[in-house]
Amino acid sequence: MRTSEAQVSRGFDRTVEANALFAEVVRQPSLWVMEVQLKPIRMVWLDTKDPVTGEVKPTEVWYMVWRAINRPLPPGRTDDSQAVNTLDPLPGPMQFIPQFTLVTYDSKDSEVPSQIIVDSVLPMAVKKIEQLERRTSSTLLNTVSAVQDVPSIVEPDSDDQPWIYGVATWTGVDPTTDFFKVILQGFSNGYENRSDDPENPELWRKVIIQEFYRPGDEFDPSIVEFQYVGQPMWTYQPDSKQPAANAQ
Repeated sequence: MRTSEAQVSRGFDRTVEANALFAEVVRQPSLWVMEVQLKPIRMVWLDTKDPVTGEVKPTEVWYMVWRAINRPLPPGRTDDSQAVNTLDPLPGPMQFIPQFTLVTYDSKDSEVPSQIIVDSVLPMAVKKIEQLERRTSSTLLNTVSAVQDVPSIVEPDSDDQPWIYGVATWTGVDPTTDFFKVILQGFSNGYENRSDDPENPELWRKVIIQEFYRPGDEFDPSIVEFQYVGQPMWTYQPDSKQPAANAQ
């Protein structure tokens, strides 16, 4: 490892607080929002075997380590001027189902997607990442093993802070990529219906977006190339159960 790479901070250096507007809490009484902390995007090389030829070759894996915890939100309240919706009881415990989508684009101004890549489950890569990250106390979960009932709310000043630790991994990212963003889904159940037609709802989901810049060399990639662009932010985006046509 290069000296410059060894000096890269290994701490969680981006925090997304569990924020919600008062209107969100009133509109959705069952709303939950997690606090999420991120480490920078990094890369690791993994030897993979071609299923057809049997040839073993190194594969570049991009990864991002994260941790999350459920935090309290301010209570919503209603008065006589606010509509109160009668909600059916939930069929069971709400689920925490994280998903990470990496979107590359050529122009920072237009952000027209070049690639849309949903994270992959790569057990061998996770083992190698745990070694690089010097994980000793807990295992890094992938987006399948992280699925669970939404954990109990934990106050920020509690002595016990049961973080969920995980890692997102992607392969097949264009090595010439300069600009990209990561969309974190599943860290809140927040949603909005932006349609006035009750027969055709238009659901938007509450997600986190973090943008990145990578002024690197495709022939000599390095983890120090990955740079944050701004701070991570909560926003809403259209709900889509089907990947885009150019998704990998």
